[in-house]
Amino acid sequence: MGLAELTAFWREHPAAAVAFSGGVDSAAVLASAVEAGVRVAAFFVKSAFQPDFELDDAKWAAAALRVPLTVLTPPVLDHPAVAANGPDRCYHCKRLI
Repeated sequence: MGLAELTAFWREHPAAAVAFSGGVDSAAVLASAVEAGVRVAAFFVKSAFQPDFELDDAKWAAAALRVPLTVLTPPVLDHPAVAANGPDRCYHCKRLI
């Protein structure tokens, strides 16, 4: 999606929730929403698999953009298929999230 398409998207969607990792891609989407005047909130999923610095980065970026950040902490290791650590563990973790 190019900048023109993203701008058009925000015109059609004046409110949004952004899955926000704090990385470059999700930060660019969040920043474009802010720039377009969208009423936006960011959501970060913190599980046992993300290092703390990723949450710190997401908090910093959301604060810099003045966007509220909600941190979700699903108990992914409570899910037997994730805790079993089999080859399909990522599928089950993402499905749970």
